[in-house]
Amino acid sequence: MSSKAERQSIEAAPRPAEVVQELVSLIAAGIPAISAHQLVAEKLGTLERDAAKHFELVWRLATRLGGPAANALNRLTEVFLATEKAKQEVALAFAAPKATAKLVLGLPFVALGLAQALGMNPFGAIFGSVLGFISLALGLSLLIIGQLWSQRILARAAPKERDPGCLIDCTVIGLQAGLPLEQARVAAESQFSEVFNLEPEEQAQLAIMAAGQLSRNTGAALTQILTSVADRIRERERYDAANNIARLSIRLMIPLGVAVLPAFVLLSVVPIAISLLSSGQPI
Repeated sequence: MSSKAERQSIEAAPRPAEVVQELVSLIAAGIPAISAHQLVAEKLGTLERDAAKHFELVWRLATRLGGPAANALNRLTEVFLATEKAKQEVALAFAAPKATAKLVLGLPFVALGLAQALGMNPFGAIFGSVLGFISLALGLSLLIIGQLWSQRILARAAPKERDPGCLIDCTVIGLQAGLPLEQARVAAESQFSEVFNLEPEEQAQLAIMAAGQLSRNTGAALTQILTSVADRIRERERYDAANNIARLSIRLMIPLGVAVLPAFVLLSVVPIAISLLSSGQPI
Protein backbone atom coordinates (compact mmCIF):
# COMPACT_ATOMS: atom_id res chain seq x y z
CA MET A 1 0.00 0.00 0.00
CA SER A 2 1.37 3.43 -0.91
CA SER A 3 1.94 6.12 1.69
CA LYS A 4 -0.90 8.17 0.18
CA ALA A 5 -3.27 5.23 0.46
CA GLU A 6 -2.15 4.65 4.05
CA ARG A 7 -2.85 8.29 4.94
CA GLN A 8 -6.30 8.06 3.36
CA SER A 9 -7.00 4.87 5.28
CA ILE A 10 -5.99 6.50 8.57
CA GLU A 11 -8.11 9.57 7.84
CA ALA A 12 -11.11 7.36 6.97
CA ALA A 13 -10.83 5.32 10.18
CA PRO A 14 -13.41 6.35 12.80
CA ARG A 15 -12.24 8.13 15.92
CA PRO A 16 -12.39 6.03 19.10
CA ALA A 17 -14.71 8.50 20.84
CA GLU A 18 -17.16 8.39 17.90
CA VAL A 19 -17.31 4.59 17.91
CA VAL A 20 -17.89 4.38 21.66
CA GLN A 21 -20.51 7.14 21.49
CA GLU A 22 -22.32 5.24 18.74
CA LEU A 23 -22.36 2.16 20.96
CA VAL A 24 -23.77 4.23 23.84
CA SER A 25 -26.49 5.61 21.57
CA LEU A 26 -27.55 2.12 20.53
CA ILE A 27 -27.75 0.99 24.15
CA ALA A 28 -29.71 4.13 25.07
CA ALA A 29 -32.13 3.33 22.23
CA GLY A 30 -33.04 0.07 23.95
CA ILE A 31 -30.78 -2.37 22.13
CA PRO A 32 -29.19 -4.95 24.49
CA ALA A 33 -25.53 -4.21 25.18
CA ILE A 34 -24.23 -7.41 23.55
CA SER A 35 -26.32 -6.82 20.41
CA ALA A 36 -25.21 -3.19 20.24
CA HIS A 37 -21.59 -4.31 20.53
CA GLN A 38 -22.06 -6.67 17.58
CA LEU A 39 -23.45 -3.83 15.46
CA VAL A 40 -20.31 -1.74 15.91
CA ALA A 41 -17.83 -4.64 16.05
CA GLU A 42 -16.42 -3.83 12.60
CA LYS A 43 -15.65 -0.25 13.59
CA LEU A 44 -14.17 -1.39 16.88
CA GLY A 45 -11.78 -3.56 14.90
CA THR A 46 -10.33 -0.47 13.21
CA LEU A 47 -9.27 1.23 16.47
CA GLU A 48 -5.57 1.66 17.15
CA ARG A 49 -4.00 -0.84 19.54
CA ASP A 50 -4.06 1.14 22.79
CA ALA A 51 -7.56 2.49 22.27
CA ALA A 52 -8.83 -0.99 21.37
CA LYS A 53 -7.31 -2.52 24.51
CA HIS A 54 -8.65 0.30 26.67
CA PHE A 55 -12.13 -0.28 25.27
CA GLU A 56 -11.83 -4.04 25.72
CA LEU A 57 -10.90 -3.59 29.38
CA VAL A 58 -13.81 -1.24 30.10
CA TRP A 59 -16.24 -3.45 28.18
CA ARG A 60 -15.20 -6.60 30.02
CA LEU A 61 -15.63 -5.02 33.43
CA ALA A 62 -18.90 -3.27 32.56
CA THR A 63 -20.51 -6.44 31.19
CA ARG A 64 -19.09 -8.97 33.65
CA LEU A 65 -19.58 -7.03 36.88
CA GLY A 66 -23.13 -6.04 36.04
CA GLY A 67 -22.71 -2.29 36.40
CA PRO A 68 -24.32 0.36 34.17
CA ALA A 69 -22.47 -0.12 30.88
CA ALA A 70 -23.64 3.24 29.51
CA ASN A 71 -22.01 5.13 32.42
CA ALA A 72 -18.69 3.37 31.88
CA LEU A 73 -18.82 3.96 28.13
CA ASN A 74 -19.74 7.63 28.54
CA ARG A 75 -16.73 8.06 30.78
CA LEU A 76 -14.57 6.28 28.20
CA THR A 77 -15.85 8.65 25.51
CA GLU A 78 -14.78 11.64 27.62
CA VAL A 79 -11.34 10.10 28.13
CA PHE A 80 -10.91 9.37 24.42
CA LEU A 81 -11.90 12.93 23.49
CA ALA A 82 -9.46 14.43 26.00
CA THR A 83 -6.71 12.03 24.90
CA GLU A 84 -7.24 12.85 21.24
CA LYS A 85 -7.00 16.58 21.93
CA ALA A 86 -3.85 16.09 24.00
CA LYS A 87 -2.25 13.95 21.27
CA GLN A 88 -2.93 16.64 18.68
CA GLU A 89 -1.32 19.28 20.87
CA VAL A 90 1.69 17.06 21.55
CA ALA A 91 2.07 16.21 17.86
CA LEU A 92 2.13 19.91 16.95
CA ALA A 93 4.67 20.69 19.67
CA PHE A 94 6.79 17.67 18.73
CA ALA A 95 6.87 18.53 15.02
CA ALA A 96 9.29 21.45 15.31
CA PRO A 97 12.09 19.61 17.20
CA LYS A 98 11.80 16.60 14.87
CA ALA A 99 11.98 18.83 11.79
CA THR A 100 14.96 20.69 13.26
CA ALA A 101 16.83 17.43 13.87
CA LYS A 102 16.22 16.27 10.29
CA LEU A 103 17.23 19.65 8.84
CA VAL A 104 20.49 19.83 10.78
CA LEU A 105 21.44 16.27 9.83
CA GLY A 106 20.94 17.10 6.16
CA LEU A 107 23.01 20.30 6.13
CA PRO A 108 26.39 18.65 5.29
CA PHE A 109 24.96 17.09 2.14
CA VAL A 110 23.31 20.37 1.11
CA ALA A 111 26.66 22.14 1.50
CA LEU A 112 28.42 19.49 -0.59
CA GLY A 113 25.84 19.80 -3.34
CA LEU A 114 26.07 23.60 -3.43
CA ALA A 115 29.87 23.50 -3.48
CA GLN A 116 29.83 20.99 -6.33
CA ALA A 117 27.34 23.13 -8.25
CA LEU A 118 29.62 26.19 -7.81
CA GLY A 119 32.54 24.31 -9.36
CA MET A 120 34.57 23.64 -6.22
CA ASN A 121 34.49 19.87 -6.88
CA PRO A 122 34.46 18.55 -3.29
CA PHE A 123 33.46 15.10 -4.58
CA GLY A 124 36.65 14.96 -6.57
CA ALA A 125 38.60 15.79 -3.42
CA ILE A 126 36.76 13.12 -1.44
CA PHE A 127 37.30 10.28 -3.90
CA GLY A 128 40.58 11.53 -5.34
CA SER A 129 42.65 11.84 -2.16
CA VAL A 130 43.30 9.74 0.93
CA LEU A 131 42.72 12.71 3.24
CA GLY A 132 39.40 13.43 1.58
CA PHE A 133 38.24 9.83 1.92
CA ILE A 134 39.29 9.70 5.59
CA SER A 135 37.40 12.94 6.18
CA LEU A 136 34.34 11.41 4.52
CA ALA A 137 34.50 8.26 6.65
CA LEU A 138 34.93 10.19 9.91
CA GLY A 139 32.21 12.67 8.97
CA LEU A 140 29.70 9.94 8.12
CA SER A 141 30.51 8.13 11.37
CA LEU A 142 29.90 11.28 13.38
CA LEU A 143 26.73 12.02 11.43
CA ILE A 144 25.36 8.54 12.16
CA ILE A 145 26.23 8.97 15.84
CA GLY A 146 24.48 12.35 15.86
CA GLN A 147 21.40 10.91 14.17
CA LEU A 148 21.11 7.97 16.58
CA TRP A 149 21.72 10.30 19.52
CA SER A 150 19.03 12.73 18.33
CA GLN A 151 16.54 9.92 17.72
CA ARG A 152 17.13 8.60 21.22
CA ILE A 153 16.49 12.05 22.71
CA LEU A 154 13.30 12.40 20.67
CA ALA A 155 12.12 8.91 21.65
CA ARG A 156 12.68 9.55 25.36
CA ALA A 157 10.70 12.79 25.17
CA ALA A 158 7.71 11.16 23.46
CA PRO A 159 4.69 10.82 25.77
CA LYS A 160 3.43 7.42 26.90
CA GLU A 161 0.67 5.86 24.85
CA ARG A 162 -1.10 4.01 27.67
CA ASP A 163 -3.69 5.98 29.64
CA PRO A 164 -2.38 6.50 33.20
CA GLY A 165 -5.88 6.86 34.65
CA CYS A 166 -7.27 3.70 33.08
CA LEU A 167 -7.01 1.47 36.15
CA ILE A 168 -8.67 4.07 38.37
CA ASP A 169 -11.63 4.49 36.01
CA CYS A 170 -11.98 0.72 35.83
CA THR A 171 -12.11 0.53 39.63
CA VAL A 172 -15.01 2.99 39.48
CA ILE A 173 -16.87 0.55 37.20
CA GLY A 174 -16.73 -2.07 39.96
CA LEU A 175 -17.94 0.44 42.53
CA GLN A 176 -20.88 1.38 40.30
CA ALA A 177 -21.72 -2.34 40.09
CA GLY A 178 -22.05 -2.42 43.89
CA LEU A 179 -18.70 -3.96 44.80
CA PRO A 180 -16.69 -2.74 47.80
CA LEU A 181 -13.49 -0.90 46.98
CA GLU A 182 -11.12 -3.82 47.53
CA GLN A 183 -13.08 -6.18 45.29
CA ALA A 184 -13.50 -3.50 42.63
CA ARG A 185 -9.77 -2.80 42.68
CA VAL A 186 -8.81 -6.48 42.47
CA ALA A 187 -11.22 -7.04 39.57
CA ALA A 188 -9.84 -4.01 37.71
CA GLU A 189 -6.22 -5.05 38.28
CA SER A 190 -6.90 -8.63 37.20
CA GLN A 191 -8.55 -7.60 33.94
CA PHE A 192 -5.93 -4.90 33.35
CA SER A 193 -3.11 -7.45 33.58
CA GLU A 194 -4.98 -9.84 31.29
CA VAL A 195 -5.80 -7.27 28.60
CA PHE A 196 -2.53 -5.32 28.53
CA ASN A 197 -0.28 -8.18 29.62
CA LEU A 198 1.31 -5.77 32.09
CA GLU A 199 1.32 -5.26 35.83
CA PRO A 200 -0.78 -2.27 36.99
CA GLU A 201 1.23 0.85 37.68
CA GLU A 202 2.05 1.44 41.33
CA GLN A 203 1.08 5.12 41.04
CA ALA A 204 -2.51 4.19 40.18
CA GLN A 205 -2.70 1.56 42.94
CA LEU A 206 -1.50 4.04 45.57
CA ALA A 207 -3.94 6.66 44.29
CA ILE A 208 -6.86 4.23 44.66
CA MET A 209 -5.91 3.37 48.24
CA ALA A 210 -5.43 7.06 49.12
CA ALA A 211 -8.84 7.88 47.63
CA GLY A 212 -10.44 5.14 49.69
CA GLN A 213 -8.88 6.51 52.86
CA LEU A 214 -10.01 10.06 52.00
CA SER A 215 -13.56 8.83 51.39
CA ARG A 216 -13.64 7.03 54.75
CA ASN A 217 -12.31 10.07 56.58
CA THR A 218 -14.58 12.64 54.97
CA GLY A 219 -17.62 10.69 53.83
CA ALA A 220 -17.24 12.05 50.30
CA ALA A 221 -18.43 9.93 47.36
CA LEU A 222 -15.63 7.55 46.46
CA THR A 223 -16.53 7.37 42.77
CA GLN A 224 -16.28 11.16 42.46
CA ILE A 225 -12.93 11.20 44.25
CA LEU A 226 -11.51 8.47 42.01
CA THR A 227 -12.75 10.15 38.84
CA SER A 228 -11.15 13.42 39.91
CA VAL A 229 -7.89 11.65 40.78
CA ALA A 230 -7.78 9.91 37.39
CA ASP A 231 -8.23 13.25 35.62
CA ARG A 232 -5.48 14.86 37.71
CA ILE A 233 -3.04 12.03 36.92
CA ARG A 234 -3.76 12.39 33.21
CA GLU A 235 -3.33 16.15 33.37
CA ARG A 236 -0.05 15.83 35.27
CA GLU A 237 1.33 13.42 32.70
CA ARG A 238 0.34 15.73 29.85
CA TYR A 239 2.03 18.62 31.65
CA ASP A 240 5.22 16.55 32.08
CA ALA A 241 5.13 15.56 28.42
CA ALA A 242 4.73 19.20 27.37
CA ASN A 243 7.71 20.18 29.56
CA ASN A 244 9.86 17.43 28.06
CA ILE A 245 9.03 18.59 24.56
CA ALA A 246 9.72 22.23 25.50
CA ARG A 247 13.23 21.22 26.61
CA LEU A 248 13.89 19.23 23.45
CA SER A 249 15.50 22.11 21.57
CA ILE A 250 18.11 22.49 24.32
CA ARG A 251 18.79 18.75 24.53
CA LEU A 252 19.18 18.47 20.78
CA MET A 253 22.01 21.03 20.95
CA ILE A 254 24.23 18.40 22.61
CA PRO A 255 24.45 15.97 19.65
CA LEU A 256 24.52 19.00 17.36
CA GLY A 257 27.66 20.40 18.98
CA VAL A 258 29.38 17.11 19.74
CA ALA A 259 28.70 15.17 16.54
CA VAL A 260 26.79 17.00 13.81
CA LEU A 261 28.86 20.20 13.59
CA PRO A 262 32.19 18.31 13.47
CA ALA A 263 30.60 16.05 10.84
CA PHE A 264 29.63 19.15 8.87
CA VAL A 265 33.25 20.31 8.91
CA LEU A 266 34.60 16.90 7.89
CA LEU A 267 31.99 16.29 5.17
CA SER A 268 31.93 19.72 3.56
CA VAL A 269 34.55 22.20 4.76
CA VAL A 270 37.52 19.80 4.58
CA PRO A 271 36.73 18.46 1.06
CA ILE A 272 36.14 21.99 -0.22
CA ALA A 273 39.45 23.13 1.28
CA ILE A 274 41.27 20.16 -0.27
CA SER A 275 39.69 20.89 -3.64
CA LEU A 276 40.70 24.57 -3.52
CA LEU A 277 44.25 23.76 -2.43
CA SER A 278 44.71 21.13 -5.15
CA SER A 279 43.50 23.58 -7.80
CA GLY A 280 45.82 26.29 -6.52
CA GLN A 281 42.99 28.63 -5.55
CA PRO A 282 43.25 30.65 -2.33
CA ILE A 283 41.01 29.48 0.50
